[in-house]
Amino acid sequence: MKIDYLKINGFGKLNNKEINLNRNINVIYGKNESGKSTMLNFINSMFYGASKTKNGKDISDFDKFIPWNTEKFSGKLKYTLDDGNSYEIYRDFKKKAPLIYNDEMQDISLDFNADKNKGIDFLYEQVGVNESLFKNTVITPQNDIKIDKANQNVIIQKISNIVSSGDETISFKKTVDTINKLQNENVGTDRTSKKPINIVNDKIENLTKEKEELEAYKDLLENSINESSIIEQNILEESAKLEFLKKYRENLEYYKLKDSEIDIVRKVEAEYQEKINELENKIDKKSKKIVMCERKSFRRFYILFALSVIITIISILMNIGFMIPILLSLVSLVFGIITLVNIIKFKFEKKSKISEIEELEGRIQKEIDILAGNKNNIENEIKFKEDEINQVKEIDNNNLKMKFENVVNSNFLDMALSLNLNEVVISISNKEELINNLKVEAQNKNMKKEQMQIKVNDFIKTQELLESAIQEKEELLTLNNSFNIAKECMEKAYEDIRSSMSPEFVNRLSNIINKISNGNYENISFSDTDGLMVEIEDGRYVPVERLSQGTIDQMYLALRLSSIDIISKENLPVVLDETFVYFDDERLKNILEFINEFYKEKQIIIFSCSDREKIALSELKIKYNYVELEK
Repeated sequence: MKIDYLKINGFGKLNNKEINLNRNINVIYGKNESGKSTMLNFINSMFYGASKTKNGKDISDFDKFIPWNTEKFSGKLKYTLDDGNSYEIYRDFKKKAPLIYNDEMQDISLDFNADKNKGIDFLYEQVGVNESLFKNTVITPQNDIKIDKANQNVIIQKISNIVSSGDETISFKKTVDTINKLQNENVGTDRTSKKPINIVNDKIENLTKEKEELEAYKDLLENSINESSIIEQNILEESAKLEFLKKYRENLEYYKLKDSEIDIVRKVEAEYQEKINELENKIDKKSKKIVMCERKSFRRFYILFALSVIITIISILMNIGFMIPILLSLVSLVFGIITLVNIIKFKFEKKSKISEIEELEGRIQKEIDILAGNKNNIENEIKFKEDEINQVKEIDNNNLKMKFENVVNSNFLDMALSLNLNEVVISISNKEELINNLKVEAQNKNMKKEQMQIKVNDFIKTQELLESAIQEKEELLTLNNSFNIAKECMEKAYEDIRSSMSPEFVNRLSNIINKISNGNYENISFSDTDGLMVEIEDGRYVPVERLSQGTIDQMYLALRLSSIDIISKENLPVVLDETFVYFDDERLKNILEFINEFYKEKQIIIFSCSDREKIALSELKIKYNYVELEK
């Protein structure tokens, strides 16, 4: 299998990149931060997708490689299998499934099995290598030539190799001890204290008690909400009534203004009536004056006549003499005659005055008739205005009632429409006071409701914390079960390893180490306690970790190369990212010569930030494809 072509639309810091690769050795040169490691991850992600889960890392691959300078998070990769069939992958990393095309550009994506979590695992079907194994054999990340810890068991089962679990050794005992330690630290047991399982059990117990105590506030809050709702409804109803009363007051004030206008007209009417009364009184006074004069004249005559008679009688009775009574009688008689003459004179004058009075009465009566006519017109005007106002009032009242009949009780409307202005003003004042009281009550209820809500929020938070704690416990139990399964698997894997470790694989690994170490190390073995062991000059076997860093890297590179040889039926490519940093020039040439001689059927992709590989290949006269990345 070889990778023919890469097209990066957008992946991390890379965008609009196209790279053609050869079948054999390819050197991709780029300075630090030019995107070499990003391109390596692009190759892996094109085959297996960019995971959105962190898998123990600080950030997921999906989030880590979201493009910096473009919205296009996609790319294309062409590859050819050993049987000569070529395929093309197009992947939009925002979508789970890629598009797979064959040589004829036919979409064959549906020809492969699809997993709801992984999507289309086409490469596994084609070459028999899953992502974990691919990343720990085919791809050698920068500064990480050792095989990833999380995938060591998978690699062991695939290549019958022993890889460590905690310190890169092959010791089963250390691996189990490590698992037990991790199990104790990350879970704990019933006999431990202050371990995750003990802490979460105490947390569940405390949160359960707290939840029970706070649960009562739920009913209190519900009652408080209902009471507040009733008060708010009352406020709305009373506010509607208040609005109705204010509208009705406006109408009544308008009617009052109209009544004032009528009162002015009534005042004019009263002035006309007053003038009529004055004129009528004037006629009566004239008539009464004549009658009174006539009565006074006759009264004086009768008084003087009676007085003269009385004097005469008294004089006779007292024997005063004849002269004095006669004299007095004569005087009385003279006055009586004068009075009688005045009466007769008044009689003649009376006719003249009566005629004058009748003429005056005629003029006054005409004036009275005019005033009465004007008064009648005013009365008609008043009646017309009153009828008009009454009609408007009825229409306004009906319209006002219709406007509020859907929000205010009809009995209240009928009652309110029967009130006068003063009563309405009093009702408005009462309503405003009632509404203010209701608002104060509502505010108090809301304060209590807020207090209840705080408690209920505490209940919800407690419930969420409890659910989280229960989930945490379930996860811990699941993790604990995983540890137990892991230990069981380790026991089985150990037995499988011991039985499947063939001399062929050991010989292959030893041969590779011998070649790339220029004959310094020939034999390799495995130890349960020390892991990967290598024979040194005096014949002793020592763990590879005791050697120099460059030698350690040689050993693990040999382990990866020997693994790649047998994990798949395909000649898988070898992708190396800054793998030779700790190799001196001699070791570098040895490994490049070895790769060129023994891996002619494999594609080699070397990422480097220096010219060492380029110079060494040129000096060794080895053909290679050179690609330079711009920073």
